[in-house]
Amino acid sequence: MLETVAMAQAAKNIILPAAVVGGVGVASYVGYKAAKAAWGWTEDIVDDIKGLVDDGKLEPILGKKTYTDNKTGKTYNNPLAGVPVLGSLFGSGINIGMATNPFD
Repeated sequence: MLETVAMAQAAKNIILPAAVVGGVGVASYVGYKAAKAAWGWTEDIVDDIKGLVDDGKLEPILGKKTYTDNKTGKTYNNPLAGVPVLGSLFGSGINIGMATNPFD
């Protein structure tokens, strides 16, 4: 019986903090959207981040949406553009692939 109680306590110690963090995140997002609607803010932070990704200003962190091969003119899409670190790593892989492609 003691083992069951210990497992239940361990599960509670894991689930409760995760639920609190998730709840705070959801409450923050809802509060942001409510404030945006109430005060008529014209720009959304998500749109700003997408704009920075499209411009390539945050390429070292987020990657770019598309990469164009200078030799062939072919364009490659980065499906992870906008995801911190992963978008940049995937974009680096695209660049390496274009630079080392022996078939073009």
